[in-house]
Amino acid sequence: MSAGIPTAIAAIRLGLQTLRDHALADTADHQDLAEVLAALYDDHHDRRDDSVLSLLAALITDLGIRIGDQIDEDIAETVDEAAGYVQDAAGGRLERARALLTAQEDLA
Repeated sequence: MSAGIPTAIAAIRLGLQTLRDHALADTADHQDLAEVLAALYDDHHDRRDDSVLSLLAALITDLGIRIGDQIDEDIAETVDEAAGYVQDAAGGRLERARALLTAQEDLA
């Protein structure tokens, strides 16, 4: 494994721990939870490309393209499907949860 990969994983782990700490703090409220959900995935076009899941889906997509160009198109298609699941299935569900959470906050 390349030396840079463990460093990248450590940075990701630290960032995710920061999000976790923010969302699960004793004083966390609806807004804090909604902010973390939005950081994971926000369907607003001006923020979508910076969300965690969008960045992950973009990386997976790029890997699929490289695999398709250099190795095997069938494997690339499988990887591309995985990117779609991250972006569409997981992202869409998180976006719905964020909207519901925000709506509950508005009722309170």
